[in-house]
Amino acid sequence: MSKFEYLSVLTSIIIGLAIANLLSGAARLIQLRHRVRPHATTFCWMAMLFLANMQIWWVAFERRDSAAFSFFAFLLYLAMPIGVFLASYLVLPDLGDEDQADLAANFDGNRPWFFGLLGSVPVVSLLEEGLRDGYLPHDTDAAFRLFFAGFCVVAACIRSPRFQFWNALLALACFVAYVGVLFLQLR
Repeated sequence: MSKFEYLSVLTSIIIGLAIANLLSGAARLIQLRHRVRPHATTFCWMAMLFLANMQIWWVAFERRDSAAFSFFAFLLYLAMPIGVFLASYLVLPDLGDEDQADLAANFDGNRPWFFGLLGSVPVVSLLEEGLRDGYLPHDTDAAFRLFFAGFCVVAACIRSPRFQFWNALLALACFVAYVGVLFLQLR
């Protein structure tokens, strides 16, 4: 077993837990459709977080040829799937059978934490890449990550449901374009 294979197991577990949470949450929303009022903002973020989890897992393959792994560099790398896992958990309320879940209130209540965690992921990815490569990237990819992090800071501060809906829709569209441009082929 290579170092990459060994370390990728933990990364895959964290990503798998995040995806399982999103998918089981989606299934529970279908089951509870008569008691849970739909919230488009939450649905957009669920889709975006699913893609983000998949993208982190997909990009992890680029590290397969890396010969040097240090404990702290790996911790920094793990901060990305951990951040997306936590955001994936916060995007949905507990969907138990007893009461009605309020998706909008859950999103608004978790908004600062949600965007704080989500905005930290691209910053951590830039730092991890800089530590791994010995320099900070300064290309279009890095610009997108910094823009996304900045936009998360703004979104954390704005309560407007209308803003949050358009923000979620724009983030989803931009992330789909980002993945489409940079990550369609496994490198």
